[in-house]
Amino acid sequence: MIGGRVVPNGRPGIAEGMAVAIAASMSVPFGTGWWRPNATHPAVHAVRIELRLAIRDRARYLSRLELVERLLAALRRAGYQLALSFGMRPQPVISLALSRADGAASEDERCTVELVGDSHDLDDLVVRLAANCPRGVVPLEACLAGPPTAVTGATYRIVFDAPGETLAQAVAADRAASELRIPRCSPMQHRAVDVRRYAPEFRLDGEAAIVQIAIDDDGSAKPSEVVRALSSCAPDAFAVAGITRRAVHAAPKPVRVGATEIT
Repeated sequence: MIGGRVVPNGRPGIAEGMAVAIAASMSVPFGTGWWRPNATHPAVHAVRIELRLAIRDRARYLSRLELVERLLAALRRAGYQLALSFGMRPQPVISLALSRADGAASEDERCTVELVGDSHDLDDLVVRLAANCPRGVVPLEACLAGPPTAVTGATYRIVFDAPGETLAQAVAADRAASELRIPRCSPMQHRAVDVRRYAPEFRLDGEAAIVQIAIDDDGSAKPSEVVRALSSCAPDAFAVAGITRRAVHAAPKPVRVGATEIT
Protein backbone atom coordinates (compact mmCIF):
# COMPACT_ATOMS: atom_id res chain seq x y z
CA MET A 1 0.00 0.00 0.00
CA ILE A 2 1.33 3.41 -0.99
CA GLY A 3 -0.35 6.53 0.36
CA GLY A 4 -3.48 4.58 1.21
CA ARG A 5 -3.67 3.19 -2.32
CA VAL A 6 -3.19 -0.45 -3.19
CA VAL A 7 -0.81 -0.88 -6.11
CA PRO A 8 -0.91 -4.30 -7.83
CA ASN A 9 2.40 -6.19 -7.76
CA GLY A 10 4.02 -3.33 -5.86
CA ARG A 11 4.54 -1.27 -9.01
CA PRO A 12 3.14 2.24 -8.36
CA GLY A 13 1.12 3.96 -11.05
CA ILE A 14 1.37 1.17 -13.63
CA ALA A 15 -2.26 1.60 -14.69
CA GLU A 16 -1.84 5.36 -15.11
CA GLY A 17 1.38 4.86 -17.04
CA MET A 18 -0.19 2.38 -19.41
CA ALA A 19 -3.16 4.70 -20.00
CA VAL A 20 -0.83 7.56 -20.91
CA ALA A 21 1.17 5.33 -23.25
CA ILE A 22 -1.96 4.09 -25.02
CA ALA A 23 -3.40 7.59 -25.42
CA ALA A 24 -0.13 9.02 -26.78
CA SER A 25 0.53 9.09 -30.53
CA MET A 26 3.00 6.53 -31.71
CA SER A 27 4.55 5.17 -34.89
CA VAL A 28 2.68 2.41 -36.71
CA PRO A 29 3.51 0.35 -39.82
CA PHE A 30 2.48 2.08 -43.05
CA GLY A 31 3.20 0.66 -46.49
CA THR A 32 6.88 -0.14 -46.74
CA GLY A 33 7.89 2.14 -43.86
CA TRP A 34 6.58 3.62 -40.61
CA TRP A 35 3.97 6.31 -40.30
CA ARG A 36 4.54 9.01 -37.70
CA PRO A 37 1.61 11.24 -36.76
CA ASN A 38 3.65 14.45 -36.53
CA ALA A 39 5.74 13.88 -39.66
CA THR A 40 5.24 15.95 -42.79
CA HIS A 41 4.77 14.10 -46.09
CA PRO A 42 5.52 15.93 -49.35
CA ALA A 43 2.66 16.07 -51.83
CA VAL A 44 3.14 13.82 -54.86
CA HIS A 45 1.85 15.16 -58.17
CA ALA A 46 0.76 12.55 -60.71
CA VAL A 47 -0.62 12.71 -64.24
CA ARG A 48 -3.34 10.27 -65.33
CA ILE A 49 -2.59 9.03 -68.85
CA GLU A 50 -4.54 6.74 -71.15
CA LEU A 51 -2.49 4.51 -73.44
CA ARG A 52 -3.79 2.76 -76.54
CA LEU A 53 -1.91 -0.38 -77.49
CA ALA A 54 -1.96 -3.12 -80.09
CA ILE A 55 -1.50 -6.73 -78.98
CA ARG A 56 -0.16 -8.87 -81.80
CA ASP A 57 1.85 -12.02 -82.53
CA ARG A 58 2.69 -14.15 -79.50
CA ALA A 59 1.77 -11.34 -77.09
CA ARG A 60 -1.90 -12.23 -77.63
CA TYR A 61 -1.34 -15.23 -75.36
CA LEU A 62 -0.42 -12.99 -72.43
CA SER A 63 -2.97 -12.97 -69.63
CA ARG A 64 -4.29 -9.75 -68.16
CA LEU A 65 -1.90 -9.90 -65.18
CA GLU A 66 1.11 -10.79 -67.36
CA LEU A 67 0.37 -7.86 -69.67
CA VAL A 68 0.15 -5.44 -66.73
CA GLU A 69 3.46 -6.73 -65.33
CA ARG A 70 5.22 -6.23 -68.67
CA LEU A 71 3.80 -2.73 -69.09
CA LEU A 72 4.99 -1.77 -65.61
CA ALA A 73 8.46 -3.13 -66.36
CA ALA A 74 8.56 -1.26 -69.69
CA LEU A 75 7.55 2.03 -68.05
CA ARG A 76 10.26 1.65 -65.40
CA ARG A 77 12.90 0.82 -68.03
CA ALA A 78 11.77 3.90 -69.97
CA GLY A 79 12.59 6.04 -66.93
CA TYR A 80 9.09 6.80 -65.62
CA GLN A 81 8.08 6.70 -61.97
CA LEU A 82 4.65 5.26 -61.32
CA ALA A 83 2.28 6.72 -58.77
CA LEU A 84 1.30 4.38 -55.95
CA SER A 85 -2.10 3.78 -54.42
CA PHE A 86 -2.89 4.65 -50.82
CA GLY A 87 -3.10 2.08 -48.06
CA MET A 88 -1.00 -0.36 -46.11
CA ARG A 89 0.41 -2.00 -49.26
CA PRO A 90 0.70 0.60 -52.04
CA GLN A 91 0.55 -0.70 -55.60
CA PRO A 92 1.20 1.04 -58.95
CA VAL A 93 -1.94 2.75 -60.26
CA ILE A 94 -2.65 1.00 -63.57
CA SER A 95 -5.74 -0.60 -65.09
CA LEU A 96 -6.93 -2.17 -68.34
CA ALA A 97 -10.30 -1.13 -69.73
CA LEU A 98 -11.48 -4.58 -70.83
CA SER A 99 -10.29 -8.15 -70.42
CA ARG A 100 -9.11 -9.92 -73.55
CA ALA A 101 -9.74 -13.54 -74.40
CA ASP A 102 -6.67 -15.78 -74.38
CA GLY A 103 -5.27 -15.98 -77.91
CA ALA A 104 -7.22 -12.97 -79.21
CA ALA A 105 -5.32 -10.09 -80.77
CA SER A 106 -6.27 -6.47 -80.19
CA GLU A 107 -5.84 -3.22 -82.08
CA ASP A 108 -7.45 -1.14 -79.34
CA GLU A 109 -6.12 -2.22 -75.95
CA ARG A 110 -6.72 0.65 -73.53
CA CYS A 111 -4.65 1.12 -70.40
CA THR A 112 -4.84 3.91 -67.82
CA VAL A 113 -1.77 4.65 -65.71
CA GLU A 114 -0.69 7.41 -63.32
CA LEU A 115 2.87 8.73 -63.67
CA VAL A 116 4.63 10.92 -61.11
CA GLY A 117 5.28 14.44 -62.35
CA ASP A 118 3.51 17.65 -63.27
CA SER A 119 3.48 16.92 -67.02
CA HIS A 120 4.89 14.52 -69.60
CA ASP A 121 5.61 14.71 -73.31
CA LEU A 122 3.05 12.19 -74.62
CA ASP A 123 4.75 11.68 -78.01
CA ASP A 124 8.05 10.98 -76.27
CA LEU A 125 6.24 8.59 -73.91
CA VAL A 126 5.01 6.50 -76.85
CA VAL A 127 8.50 6.37 -78.40
CA ARG A 128 10.28 5.43 -75.17
CA LEU A 129 7.62 2.89 -74.23
CA ALA A 130 7.77 1.25 -77.68
CA ALA A 131 11.53 0.80 -77.27
CA ASN A 132 11.03 -1.12 -74.02
CA CYS A 133 7.84 -3.12 -74.61
CA PRO A 134 8.10 -6.84 -75.41
CA ARG A 135 7.57 -8.08 -78.93
CA GLY A 136 3.92 -7.92 -79.94
CA VAL A 137 2.97 -5.13 -77.51
CA VAL A 138 2.88 -1.98 -79.68
CA PRO A 139 2.06 1.43 -78.15
CA LEU A 140 -0.08 3.41 -80.61
CA GLU A 141 -0.87 6.67 -78.84
CA ALA A 142 -1.09 8.36 -75.45
CA CYS A 143 -3.39 11.11 -74.23
CA LEU A 144 -4.43 12.68 -70.96
CA ALA A 145 -7.19 10.63 -69.36
CA GLY A 146 -10.55 12.32 -69.11
CA PRO A 147 -13.46 11.69 -66.75
CA PRO A 148 -14.11 8.04 -65.80
CA THR A 149 -15.92 6.01 -68.46
CA ALA A 150 -17.70 2.67 -68.56
CA VAL A 151 -17.11 0.13 -71.32
CA THR A 152 -20.31 -0.48 -73.29
CA GLY A 153 -19.06 -2.92 -75.91
CA ALA A 154 -16.33 -3.97 -78.31
CA THR A 155 -16.05 -4.69 -82.04
CA TYR A 156 -14.35 -7.90 -83.17
CA ARG A 157 -13.17 -9.26 -86.50
CA ILE A 158 -13.46 -13.03 -86.54
CA VAL A 159 -11.70 -14.90 -89.36
CA PHE A 160 -13.18 -18.31 -90.17
CA ASP A 161 -11.55 -21.23 -91.94
CA ALA A 162 -14.60 -21.82 -94.11
CA PRO A 163 -15.83 -21.04 -97.63
CA GLY A 164 -17.53 -17.69 -98.06
CA GLU A 165 -20.79 -19.36 -99.08
CA THR A 166 -20.93 -21.42 -95.85
CA LEU A 167 -20.23 -18.33 -93.77
CA ALA A 168 -22.93 -16.34 -95.60
CA GLN A 169 -25.49 -19.09 -94.92
CA ALA A 170 -24.56 -19.10 -91.22
CA VAL A 171 -24.91 -15.31 -90.96
CA ALA A 172 -28.31 -15.44 -92.71
CA ALA A 173 -29.54 -18.14 -90.32
CA ASP A 174 -28.25 -16.12 -87.37
CA ARG A 175 -30.19 -13.04 -88.49
CA ALA A 176 -33.38 -15.11 -88.86
CA ALA A 177 -33.15 -16.57 -85.35
CA SER A 178 -35.00 -14.76 -82.56
CA GLU A 179 -32.56 -16.04 -79.95
CA LEU A 180 -29.46 -18.21 -79.77
CA ARG A 181 -28.80 -19.65 -76.33
CA ILE A 182 -25.33 -21.01 -75.67
CA PRO A 183 -24.58 -22.86 -72.40
CA ARG A 184 -21.98 -21.27 -70.14
CA CYS A 185 -20.49 -23.56 -67.51
CA SER A 186 -18.29 -22.56 -64.61
CA PRO A 187 -17.42 -24.16 -61.26
CA MET A 188 -19.99 -21.90 -59.58
CA GLN A 189 -22.93 -21.97 -62.00
CA HIS A 190 -24.43 -23.29 -65.21
CA ARG A 191 -26.60 -21.01 -67.32
CA ALA A 192 -27.52 -20.21 -70.90
CA VAL A 193 -26.47 -16.95 -72.58
CA ASP A 194 -28.62 -15.47 -75.35
CA VAL A 195 -25.92 -14.42 -77.81
CA ARG A 196 -28.42 -12.63 -80.06
CA ARG A 197 -29.14 -10.18 -77.25
CA TYR A 198 -25.51 -8.99 -77.06
CA ALA A 199 -24.42 -9.55 -80.70
CA PRO A 200 -27.50 -8.90 -82.85
CA GLU A 201 -25.76 -8.23 -86.18
CA PHE A 202 -22.90 -9.72 -88.22
CA ARG A 203 -21.26 -8.00 -91.18
CA LEU A 204 -19.38 -10.10 -93.71
CA ASP A 205 -15.85 -9.09 -94.75
CA GLY A 206 -14.58 -11.77 -97.10
CA GLU A 207 -13.87 -14.87 -95.02
CA ALA A 208 -14.33 -12.87 -91.83
CA ALA A 209 -17.28 -11.51 -89.88
CA ILE A 210 -17.40 -8.15 -88.08
CA VAL A 211 -19.53 -8.17 -84.95
CA GLN A 212 -20.12 -5.69 -82.13
CA ILE A 213 -20.68 -7.30 -78.74
CA ALA A 214 -22.56 -5.16 -76.23
CA ILE A 215 -21.78 -5.03 -72.50
CA ASP A 216 -24.44 -3.98 -70.01
CA ASP A 217 -25.20 -4.31 -66.31
CA ASP A 218 -26.46 -7.88 -66.82
CA GLY A 219 -23.25 -9.05 -68.47
CA SER A 220 -22.17 -9.84 -72.02
CA ALA A 221 -21.35 -12.66 -74.42
CA LYS A 222 -17.82 -13.91 -74.87
CA PRO A 223 -16.28 -13.94 -78.37
CA SER A 224 -15.99 -17.73 -78.11
CA GLU A 225 -19.73 -17.93 -77.39
CA VAL A 226 -20.47 -15.75 -80.42
CA VAL A 227 -18.40 -18.14 -82.53
CA ARG A 228 -20.26 -21.15 -81.14
CA ALA A 229 -23.61 -19.50 -81.84
CA LEU A 230 -22.66 -18.74 -85.44
CA SER A 231 -21.28 -22.25 -85.90
CA SER A 232 -24.58 -23.72 -84.74
CA CYS A 233 -26.29 -21.91 -87.63
CA ALA A 234 -23.89 -23.21 -90.30
CA PRO A 235 -24.78 -26.19 -92.47
CA ASP A 236 -21.23 -27.51 -92.12
CA ALA A 237 -18.78 -27.27 -89.26
CA PHE A 238 -15.99 -24.71 -89.59
CA ALA A 239 -13.05 -23.55 -87.51
CA VAL A 240 -11.84 -20.14 -86.40
CA ALA A 241 -8.54 -18.87 -87.81
CA GLY A 242 -8.25 -15.80 -85.57
CA ILE A 243 -10.05 -13.22 -83.46
CA THR A 244 -9.02 -9.56 -83.33
CA ARG A 245 -10.60 -6.87 -81.20
CA ARG A 246 -10.74 -3.78 -83.40
CA ALA A 247 -12.31 -1.22 -81.07
CA VAL A 248 -13.49 -0.73 -77.49
CA HIS A 249 -16.59 1.41 -77.01
CA ALA A 250 -17.07 3.46 -73.84
CA ALA A 251 -19.51 6.03 -72.47
CA PRO A 252 -19.25 8.50 -69.57
CA LYS A 253 -20.13 7.01 -66.23
CA PRO A 254 -23.42 8.30 -64.81
CA VAL A 255 -23.09 10.70 -61.90
CA ARG A 256 -25.14 9.69 -58.87
CA VAL A 257 -26.96 12.56 -57.19
CA GLY A 258 -28.93 11.34 -54.23
CA ALA A 259 -31.05 8.39 -55.38
CA THR A 260 -30.89 9.27 -59.11
CA GLU A 261 -28.24 8.96 -61.79
CA ILE A 262 -27.44 11.72 -64.29
CA THR A 263 -25.57 10.77 -67.50
